[in-house]
Amino acid sequence: MIKIIKDNNGVTLVELLATLVIVSIIATLTYSVLFQGYSNYQRIQVESQLRDEADLIMASMVKDLFVLKKSQISLKNQCTAGVNKSLIEVKKIKASNGTIEIYKTGFENGKVFVKGNEINFYNDNIKLLNTDCSPLSPTIIRKKDDSNTYTIIFTLQTLKGKTMHSIKFENTINVIDDSKEASG
Repeated sequence: MIKIIKDNNGVTLVELLATLVIVSIIATLTYSVLFQGYSNYQRIQVESQLRDEADLIMASMVKDLFVLKKSQISLKNQCTAGVNKSLIEVKKIKASNGTIEIYKTGFENGKVFVKGNEINFYNDNIKLLNTDCSPLSPTIIRKKDDSNTYTIIFTLQTLKGKTMHSIKFENTINVIDDSKEASG
């Protein structure tokens, strides 16, 4: 025996359209959340790379400058003949043999020097913004008037995809004030 189903209930056009609208709204929200999450991941990844390189630079400079005396260093900020420099020149007398050691720590032509040696970045895509002749230079070493306080400012940048990312870093270092020892 064959049973015939006589139920003619189906989906109306209004119900179908309402379902499509709800599904498209949910899909759009899901896509935007996922896309925003991926964008944040990319940005955080780039910032992390820039901060890692900045930590390398700052740790090297702080390690060198923190133990120096005010009388051992002089700041040299120069912009001449296309050569941009913001360097601290160090003159130390070695206690072991009495010789004078002279070296530079700072920034020159987009490169970082500590104890006269160039610091290479781990990531080749990261660049140091060059020192320029303005007081608002993105990369410079400043000294507060006649104090023993030096401020190291530098900006790192990298290109990720089609977007240029840059972060400015700033740190203040106090060197040992030996001017009171010499006068006393």
